[in-house]
Amino acid sequence: MGYIELIKKVQVYSGFSDLESKDALDCLVETLAVRLDDNGRKSFATHLPQELQDMALAVYPCYENANVDILSQFMQLQNVNSERAKRQILSAWQALKDTVSRSEIDHLRSELPKLNSLLR
Repeated sequence: MGYIELIKKVQVYSGFSDLESKDALDCLVETLAVRLDDNGRKSFATHLPQELQDMALAVYPCYENANVDILSQFMQLQNVNSERAKRQILSAWQALKDTVSRSEIDHLRSELPKLNSLLR
């Protein structure tokens, strides 16, 4: 699935505009990638369209990002309230689950256990 198709999937799941759907998808990919080690980031990126691969590989893990709650981070980065941030996260996550292999989704969940309560 291509980048534009993924954005459209986020839009279908959320009801957001094209721009907000794109921002939610981009932000989630970066948020997940920054929490993965180098091998995990590279593995995750291989399952994504080129535009998202570039984003996933452009970020580097750091202690601050790995320990910040994803919901709080989304609220701050997207300048939205918690309900809106949850919708952004869950819509983008669902679109990624439609694209990324089941084994990679399981790997992400195992690598990022703090996200399991938010990402179904």
